[in-house]
Amino acid sequence: MPRRPTGSVPALVHHKGSNRARVRINGRDFWLGKWGSPAAKMAYDRLIAEYLATRRILPPVASPEGAAGHPTLGPASVGGVGHAQTLDPAGGGCIPEELTVAELAGLYLEHCRTYYRNANGQRTSTYDNSLQAVRALRPFDDTIASAFGPRRLGTIRDAEASRGRSRVGCNTIVKHVRRVFQWAESQELVPRGTHNSLKTVEPLRQGRTHAPELPPIAPVDDAVVDATLPFLPEIVADMVRLQRLTGARPGEVCKLRPEDIDKSESVWRWRLPTHKNSWRGKDRVIMVGPRAQVLLKRYLLRDGKAFCFSPAESEKKRSRARRLRRQSPMTPSQRARKPKSEGRRRPRDQYDTGSYRRAITRAVDALNAALKLQDPNAKPVEDWAPNRLRHTAGTEVRKKFGLEAAQVVLGHASADITQVYAERNHELAAEVIRQIG
Repeated sequence: MPRRPTGSVPALVHHKGSNRARVRINGRDFWLGKWGSPAAKMAYDRLIAEYLATRRILPPVASPEGAAGHPTLGPASVGGVGHAQTLDPAGGGCIPEELTVAELAGLYLEHCRTYYRNANGQRTSTYDNSLQAVRALRPFDDTIASAFGPRRLGTIRDAEASRGRSRVGCNTIVKHVRRVFQWAESQELVPRGTHNSLKTVEPLRQGRTHAPELPPIAPVDDAVVDATLPFLPEIVADMVRLQRLTGARPGEVCKLRPEDIDKSESVWRWRLPTHKNSWRGKDRVIMVGPRAQVLLKRYLLRDGKAFCFSPAESEKKRSRARRLRRQSPMTPSQRARKPKSEGRRRPRDQYDTGSYRRAITRAVDALNAALKLQDPNAKPVEDWAPNRLRHTAGTEVRKKFGLEAAQVVLGHASADITQVYAERNHELAAEVIRQIG
């Protein structure tokens, strides 16, 4: 029998003789119930989560003896919640006396579907984070919610780290699992103090965990941006220029409409009807200076509610340019061909952050291919994301006008957030030390 690849987890196998699910960990067999049953799958998920959380050294589990003298591990014994279940007299199995984690997660997601929405009815990123937290809770689906405590939350945190999730990602999941139980406590679905007990699980600290670190988001060099622009579609290139000049977020540039621009003063005011801090009752106003005004003028000559930057418009321009570059004449059938009205991938009227990001990645790939043709030994240009333009703008403003100016331009409620976006002015610190030290 071939050896299991290094780094893989023990597989769930079918013991045909008894029609049961079995997994072998560190030389021990664990029998998880009827093969193919949901209970066996949940028991396996929980067992593997604890196995990964303990760095592949499974703690001893007191289990009754199963068939043929093998230790038997069922859903009631994994996680130690068998005491919270009673036997159905009719022979239907175990009936939980309280709300399970799976039932609690379902109720919480119903709450999130209506609560975490912006003014346009779109779900916010908090809803996506809640989905990740619910997925992380799956190994404990049949655990009684009131029995879920700090030890199990720590197991989830460490299991996510063992799977290769970043330290920040692990801490985010812990934060949103706590939020699940905070909401449950407010609805009196779990005992008082459950949320506070989960707060005792500390977040993973840098340098004190094996979870990988995400690289910091640094500003992108203007030379890199300028080299990429010729390989971008014309509309996307203007989006990049506008974001660099205003310090707007990528999603804000994608949603720009003519009616959002107030042109009554020399510096235009771009007021966003919805933004990430709308729920806090805060306004978001982006100043549009002379250079950005010149860039925007031709995009404002449309219906006030239409999006300024449209993928459909960009695709039309690209098709027109390809047709002008065509060498051979079109055949009559090609000339008469019309696009399908129900095509599977029709260009939309609005860019989103994903399509905006992919357009830049394709342009960087095209730039590197062109550089390689000129010089096979040329160093490739790094790929960059549009949110790095915001860091570049914030760093420039802070360097010239200070932290408070960068905070206002970037639209941050706290200067602590601006510290993340606007790189510290090391040149200023060096000049100070040069004079006093």
